[in-house]
Amino acid sequence: MILRQDPSGVAPERALVFETIVPITNFKKAADSIHLEVLIESDLDADYEVREDLVDDYIENASPTLYATMPSSQHLEDILKLWRGYQNNENAPRGLAPWYNMFSMLSDLRIWSPKDRLTENAELELIARLPDDDEDVVRLELEIWPTANANQRTRWQRDTRARVESLGGRVISTSSVDEPGFIYEAALVEVPAGTIRSMIMDPNAPDGLATIEGLQFVLPQTIAQSLPDLSPPEADGLERAFNDFDQEAPIRAVLLDGTPIAGHSSLDGGVVIEDVHDLVRLSQVQNRRHATSMCSLILRGDLVADGTPLNDSRLLSIPVLIDNEGGATSPDDRLFVDIVHIALTRAFLGEEPLAPDAFLVNFSIGIKGAEFSGRVSSLARLLDWWADQHGVLFLVSAGNVQEDLVIPNISSPAFEDTTLDDRITMVTDAQRLARHRRTLMAPSEAINVLTVGATSYDLVGPRSPQPVGEITIQAEGHIHPAITSAVGLGFLRSIKPDLIHTGGQHDVRMLPAGSNLRLRVVNRTQRTGLNVATAGVGATSTYRSRGTSCSNALTSRAHLNSAAALTEVGGPFEGQELGRRDLALLTKALAINAAQWNDPAQAKFENERQRLGQAKHIQAREEICRYYGHGVLNEQIMLEAPDLGATLVGTGTLKKDQAMGFEVPLPTVLAGERIGRFMRVTVTWFSPVLTTRARYRLAALDVVAMGEDLLGDPIKDDGWGLDMKAKDIDANMIKRGSVWSRRLKHKGPVIPNYGANAVIPIRVQCRDASGGGLSRDDDIRFALTVTIELENETLFDIQAEIQNQLRVRARAGE
Repeated sequence: MILRQDPSGVAPERALVFETIVPITNFKKAADSIHLEVLIESDLDADYEVREDLVDDYIENASPTLYATMPSSQHLEDILKLWRGYQNNENAPRGLAPWYNMFSMLSDLRIWSPKDRLTENAELELIARLPDDDEDVVRLELEIWPTANANQRTRWQRDTRARVESLGGRVISTSSVDEPGFIYEAALVEVPAGTIRSMIMDPNAPDGLATIEGLQFVLPQTIAQSLPDLSPPEADGLERAFNDFDQEAPIRAVLLDGTPIAGHSSLDGGVVIEDVHDLVRLSQVQNRRHATSMCSLILRGDLVADGTPLNDSRLLSIPVLIDNEGGATSPDDRLFVDIVHIALTRAFLGEEPLAPDAFLVNFSIGIKGAEFSGRVSSLARLLDWWADQHGVLFLVSAGNVQEDLVIPNISSPAFEDTTLDDRITMVTDAQRLARHRRTLMAPSEAINVLTVGATSYDLVGPRSPQPVGEITIQAEGHIHPAITSAVGLGFLRSIKPDLIHTGGQHDVRMLPAGSNLRLRVVNRTQRTGLNVATAGVGATSTYRSRGTSCSNALTSRAHLNSAAALTEVGGPFEGQELGRRDLALLTKALAINAAQWNDPAQAKFENERQRLGQAKHIQAREEICRYYGHGVLNEQIMLEAPDLGATLVGTGTLKKDQAMGFEVPLPTVLAGERIGRFMRVTVTWFSPVLTTRARYRLAALDVVAMGEDLLGDPIKDDGWGLDMKAKDIDANMIKRGSVWSRRLKHKGPVIPNYGANAVIPIRVQCRDASGGGLSRDDDIRFALTVTIELENETLFDIQAEIQNQLRVRARAGE
């Protein structure tokens, strides 16, 4: 039996709720003794610091509510009977004393009830949206249990409508998505504010909202939004002529956002708009900022630093938001999951899909008030399902934190007078204290998507000196995560964001806050940022923008250019027609492989290790992953081999408990040489997902290097043939998502001797990560990249040697 924090997949008729009163590490030890598996965000080491979203004011107060589905109704009754005996001070039955020990750590053990339908985060967001007047109406979403029984769901929808109307409300719209592997049933309703207050005060009220039969969750209305910079545009444009887009180029990417200005001089011919949801007419041209800037960065990059048209690709825009004066938001009379699903269906499926050649979707949209706290949102589940079922790569922005960063117990003058190193330390400490309020914004927690965070970095210099009141919090020329870039980790402590990329320089202003100091990113500024097209006077307006949307757009551009390079002359798949799934997986693998912890990340790791103690190096590495993920993306390495190395790519298909071998030939001239070296091995796949499984992700892949023992039998080679050791990210951390990326560096200064035709035999292997959910019939397609890089130039023409000799050759499946 598995105890989990996320209640999404429990069966209500057989669900038990465990309300703990002790630190989770203590409870886990007691649960282990009776063979109950506690699944919070992965197995916790005895000395592990508890996840921030489980913490009250102090870490020792962390006491999450856990959920479990019993194998049968009889099991449920047996455990409840045992619990009642414990409450009545009865002696523990023979052999069941460990259960009583576990019971002593609970405030309650009960069956699933209506109050479990309203999560803590949802309740807080609902309260924040409630008007003072009880008669004013509020919109919210009622998610119905996703049973496979369509007739049952229809009855529950009917019961939901009846109850809502009896409470003086009305149903605005409903959605019923019934696909193999994904079911979504929900109603968008409008009820008086007083009804919601009553539900929060007494969720068990027989005639209230939370007691509707078949209801799974009560949620605030999903408000999808993109928040562009609202600075005034510059009407003169850049006074340059842009090279035209290839009108015969295929549409390789889809943008889900607001409506762009397709006729802008820098976008004309590069973007096609399909008004699937009839929203274009609702977006006034002068407000079409965000989608226009996204198109600009995807199609041309920074208009000053770059401006070249996207290679062998155009862009399809399907508006799913309505642009308004303050940004862009989703229609208020539709369920957003439904809007996105219909848009994707029109883009990729049917007899005449709008984008049959596309493999990538740019999704730079966040859900208001939906910061990740352990539960995978329905929207994230939808994207995970689409990725797995249809081979679509979603690039999702991590989200921008709107809240100021508070530096405690210091004034503006004192902060300004400190050294830059001290300021960086104080900012780091403040981020750590506030990280439970600065988590990923839905749907960026999805496991199959590539989640992109932002660096505070420009591609061109500032236009003017730093104004008074603003402060520098990073060394010049160093690349740091933006302080507004939402932080990980992801579901089951998977590495999120996956990577970070250029997001424009974020200027920071100091604001007093009593005895504290608030740091606020300056949004309305044209001093810094990335140069993009925008709405304004005429068709040449530009301005400077910043944030995770910008970094996500540039990452999308890098993926599309990388896809073109794979099949062009001299590319590894020259002349071949790669399918959607292979392009998605290959470019994702290349991106992860090209992301590395830079010097600021390494310095942050060393500081964390000193703060936590040398023994907690794994926790220190996770702290870096919250901000950097796998690292800062290097577009050049993604597009080409490193200057002193080579990158190999390959693909394959595995089923459960299968493996596939690859051989990496070793250049003869390296044998026995004293040369520093690095290796990166990355495999990506789209995992099937299943909400009813506590671990959600079904398929896990990893890679091992194989050698031979004295008898010639295969044996795992931890040195990867070149006497290597782990670098940066811990080996256990890379096992949690749908990316496995091992970073290695030389262990000793000398490369081992080997003969001619020597190879590194590596094996990609697939296992069931869910405890029985992965079918042996499921094909798991994957992409593999291997990079070998030398530390310094040598007397040998190593690059040519590697490029000529290293080829990934798939052997027959093992």
